[in-house]
Amino acid sequence: MTPDRAKVLALVRSSPAYVAAHDKTGWIGIFGDTYVIEDPVGSRPVGSEDAGAIERFWDTFIAPNEIEFRVAQDWVDGFDVVRDVTIVTTLRPGVVVRTPAHLIYQTEYEDGILSVRRMAAHWEPAPVYLQLMRPTLGHVRAAFSQFVHMFRTLGARSSLQFVGAARHVGWRHKRVVRSDLAAKGITQVSKLIASGRSVTASCTVDGAPAAVIAWFGPRSRTLRDLTIYADPA
Repeated sequence: MTPDRAKVLALVRSSPAYVAAHDKTGWIGIFGDTYVIEDPVGSRPVGSEDAGAIERFWDTFIAPNEIEFRVAQDWVDGFDVVRDVTIVTTLRPGVVVRTPAHLIYQTEYEDGILSVRRMAAHWEPAPVYLQLMRPTLGHVRAAFSQFVHMFRTLGARSSLQFVGAARHVGWRHKRVVRSDLAAKGITQVSKLIASGRSVTASCTVDGAPAAVIAWFGPRSRTLRDLTIYADPA
């Protein structure tokens, strides 16, 4: 079935609206029967094969917080939408954390209904954790409360796997991506993010904003794949 650009965008843009409204049922409803959530990329994916996983994800990371998605740009590629965003999260007791990110939503028709089959959030955990490590009572309470809530909701194993997502390819891989883009004549590159085995970036192609998602093999600085999204919404 041919993708309907307007419907694909509307579906993707409904996600942060449901999050802002704390509408758990509406948010879960955008995903199909078969789905995967990688948030952040590099952590253990949340998949439909694990009964109740998406509900636990919501209860752990969304339910206790106020979350705003500040969108700089969307790009559309068929059934896929890439978003350049800053996620502003307000944790109890009012501590604000800002997370630069690139998000990709991959959609499909399932029994005639358009739904999200994969949502991957590319962001770097370490800088986010550092925002919580400030020596104030509010930051200590926010960090402690969030991690205790995560361990209670997800369990120790899954929580440690989430924290372990801080391990990712580093600045050398970002440099590889910059070099590859420069070889393509793309030199206006910003917001490089390393998550898991990927590096994402915002850039300019032919005078218009574009996004890049690049993948590396395990323990390698050789690019396995690099996709440029250059069709702004």
